[in-house]
Amino acid sequence: MKVLVLTALPQEYSPLKRFFPSWRSIQRRPFKKFAFSLPGKEINLVETGMGTKPAKEALTVQLAGVTPDLVIFFGFAGGLHPDLPVGAVCLTVSARELSSEVEFRFRFPDGLADFLAKNHIKPVMAFSAEPPGNKRALSALAAGQPAVLDMETATLAEMAWQSQIPFVCFRAVSDAIGHDLGFDLSDISDERGRIRLAGVFATLISKPATMKAFYLSWGRSRLAARNLCKSVAAFLEIPAPMLGRMARELRIERTPVSIVRN
Repeated sequence: MKVLVLTALPQEYSPLKRFFPSWRSIQRRPFKKFAFSLPGKEINLVETGMGTKPAKEALTVQLAGVTPDLVIFFGFAGGLHPDLPVGAVCLTVSARELSSEVEFRFRFPDGLADFLAKNHIKPVMAFSAEPPGNKRALSALAAGQPAVLDMETATLAEMAWQSQIPFVCFRAVSDAIGHDLGFDLSDISDERGRIRLAGVFATLISKPATMKAFYLSWGRSRLAARNLCKSVAAFLEIPAPMLGRMARELRIERTPVSIVRN
């Protein structure tokens, strides 16, 4: 079984390394790529960088080489509901680009519900926007349902729908609905969506008040990454026959938002 895993930043996937001793680097450009094996599964992990453009490019490049049996995306997200504290791990059940009038809805096999319950993973809606907007204002779009805010999920869901490739997305809340990042991600990242220390230092020099925001964000991100990677590792360790069957039963539906609201 060929599994392709995509994630934006090293901060999101670094804890995953300790779960898999066979982890090895196989490529550095144009995207960092790692591989490891599990019984019946060959897994490639690609670091995409933040944002829709690098995520779309990374998936396009990978699909040009081989068609995976399953694509997994995981990363951080902002919580849009009071029941989603920092560190909460979520599975996306629908994804919508805020500027679009369509929504992608995921149909999962019944067997996945047991896995979610056992690992305390919450099903959520995902709203994708770049740059992210005000979380409290956007939470109204969820009409009281658990939801998260990210940048890439809707774009990758559309690509998976077009290619008819099984796709799942795990998110961990790195900033809850009451948290403000306190800095602009574009100030600390390059054109490929990668965090640069030079950008962090420049921001700290020009805006010393951001030091507290960086420190708080670092602590929240560490907790989110630990919980997220533990859940992703558990998912990857599902026996290959069972995981393969789940992948074949996954479905993505493209639905007009007006119909969803009704």
